[in-house]
Amino acid sequence: MKQLRNLLPLLLIGTLAVAQTKTTSPATSTAIVSVIEAVTGKHFLPDTAYAALSEEDETLLAKEPVANWSLLQESKDMVYSNLVIGTRSYQLIVVRPSKTGIPIATLLRFVTAKSKPEPIARGTLQAKEEKPK
Repeated sequence: MKQLRNLLPLLLIGTLAVAQTKTTSPATSTAIVSVIEAVTGKHFLPDTAYAALSEEDETLLAKEPVANWSLLQESKDMVYSNLVIGTRSYQLIVVRPSKTGIPIATLLRFVTAKSKPEPIARGTLQAKEEKPK
């Protein structure tokens, strides 16, 4: 009985954590995947889609070349890059958790300079496999 009482809070926390994230659906667009792969040079596997992109976002991200993104800047346990288009900006953050060592990429959107960041998508990064010649 005591074990059951100790297990119940853990099950509840696990259920709440799963309920807070939305699983990836076709909402994670190819524009997001291609941008993250181009900026990082790694294969992006999306696991969470937070917000759907508007047509304007799709057009901006697909149209802007990788050269317009800032160089990857390192900070302690993360790397980030920014893209500014008019009043709208995007930030790609890559964090490498010390326990797993698998890099996690998150793409954020800022609608205006003073707006709070809106997460768009999150996923893991893997090394790209080179094709034999």
